[in-house]
Amino acid sequence: MNHPIKTKLPLFICLIICFIGYAVARIDAEIPIADYIFETIEVPGVDFLEVTASNDFGDYAGNTRSPDGEKTIGFTLIDGIFTTYDFPESVKTSFYALDNAGKAAGHYKGTDNLYHGVIMEDGELTQYDFPGAVQTFIYGISDETGALSGNIVDEAGISHAFSGELTITFPGAVNTYGDFVNAAGAVVGSYIDADGMFHGFMRNPDGSFTTIDLPEMPNLEFLFVNTITDFGAVGFRAKAADDILRSYILMPDGTLYEVRIPGSVITVVRNVNQDGSIVGYYDLADGRRHGFLGRPTGEGFGNIFSMHLSEGLNMLSVPLKPTVHMTARSLAVKTGATTVITLDTVNQQFVGWTPDAPDDGFSIEGGKGYIVNLPKARDIVFTGTAWTNQMQVPAAPLATTPYQTWAFVVSGHIEGIQQFNDYLVTVRNLRTNTVMEAQVRDNYFAAATADLARRSVVEIGDVIEVSVISPNGNIESDTLSAIVTPEDLENAVLSVRLDSIGQPKLTQLLQNFPNPFNPETWIPYQLSEDSPVSLSIYDTTGKRIRTLPLGYQSVGFYHSRGRAAYWDGRNALGEQVASGIYFYELTTPSYHQIRRLVILK
Repeated sequence: MNHPIKTKLPLFICLIICFIGYAVARIDAEIPIADYIFETIEVPGVDFLEVTASNDFGDYAGNTRSPDGEKTIGFTLIDGIFTTYDFPESVKTSFYALDNAGKAAGHYKGTDNLYHGVIMEDGELTQYDFPGAVQTFIYGISDETGALSGNIVDEAGISHAFSGELTITFPGAVNTYGDFVNAAGAVVGSYIDADGMFHGFMRNPDGSFTTIDLPEMPNLEFLFVNTITDFGAVGFRAKAADDILRSYILMPDGTLYEVRIPGSVITVVRNVNQDGSIVGYYDLADGRRHGFLGRPTGEGFGNIFSMHLSEGLNMLSVPLKPTVHMTARSLAVKTGATTVITLDTVNQQFVGWTPDAPDDGFSIEGGKGYIVNLPKARDIVFTGTAWTNQMQVPAAPLATTPYQTWAFVVSGHIEGIQQFNDYLVTVRNLRTNTVMEAQVRDNYFAAATADLARRSVVEIGDVIEVSVISPNGNIESDTLSAIVTPEDLENAVLSVRLDSIGQPKLTQLLQNFPNPFNPETWIPYQLSEDSPVSLSIYDTTGKRIRTLPLGYQSVGFYHSRGRAAYWDGRNALGEQVASGIYFYELTTPSYHQIRRLVILK
């Protein structure tokens, strides 16, 4: 069991030291000086705060000391709450990754001196061992896929990088160390060659490798590449013999910067954010270690656009074309949204997506508005290039109307072995009589509605009915009823699960359609078990005038014109019957029911 310690802070991600810092380069190396405004991240009473990871929402993770000062333990600083984590019976626990959902990861050292991956989610620690590895070191989490990255040690004692399920070995390397993967799938790390020399590397998405070196420092003791942004900026640290540890930023255009906080003994950059800001830690001469956030003051980090999203529903347009193709999933990850909604302009129908979808959802395009629902307000930074299309809509979010849920999604999964792709899910709000529809894909659906005038589309206590229709138009489920709760409104999502598709819970005879009719009608029914079925027509005197041949029928819904019983309004002799009231009876060995119909000529 983990041992969390939570401390509420007056958000001391402390700006108590704020200054413009100019990176100090080696005297004998012609490396440009990076210009940043640095902010110290501190927690009151904590003298050792090693910040190693951050997410898009200004949360942090890293390492600190146990209360007795005897061991290293992990920490998170999320929404101003400082929490420490110590894996049971470990020698030390270290965090090096943090995603937008607040999940942290790293590794711990056991009493057997072996390292194992560790994941913190919802306040709980779990062990993760890469399949077949003797030791596992986690250094990254992909927000896009959730894949872990880092390095492993095999049975022969050789180190390899890994990303997700992929094992990476630099060609000809003695040992390969992995660290982080960006949205495009580029993995960065380091390797030791046959001569014992350190090099950095980037494994490109196509499987090729790029080496990262510091030619000005041929006598390196080590070089570790530990971060890469989506637009290709790389962060790494290195130490030459008889020199201090130094940190560097390598820009996509090949420009190299050194970064060091004035007055620090060492400065370690652990993460480069999408907006070009950097996160890490620095040591002072008195032995204290602090985290820091550095914001660039110069150019070269690409186009940046910041916006504030309110708690609840927001309409936004993505202002810049991302380096990596953006989808509903990646937009939800970036914003922390519980749902993303777009308008299918061709069909004039809203399309929803939720994070439990089996796919990444629809593509995000420039000049198009999207609805996102946020559990809490966020400041979001977009980076990229200008969109090439000329459509213009507001880039910033539009104002929301308090206490109004003007967009809503009903989503869920259809249980069963069968694939229900192309089935249609219909959703009806009984209070408003509004109907939403969504196609099923990979047994998942998300039916969406919205009122762009910001008027409420759903309220607490509304009864929502959900049913499933097959591609041939036949109803294939009992109607599911769900009541909207306050939590559903907060998330702008009602989640449901549908099961027993094609298997009614009850045998029933339903009302014919149309009714009254002339000259033909369809009689729907459903069977909860396989059985012989008889359907007869009677006049008002009780005389049977027609038996419709149904025979032995399988369990299922017989609701559509293609499956329901058909009567052409004729008797057993083929004669058209007169206008009036008639009765129809469905009979099985365990069930029978009579209903009335009307012929009107």
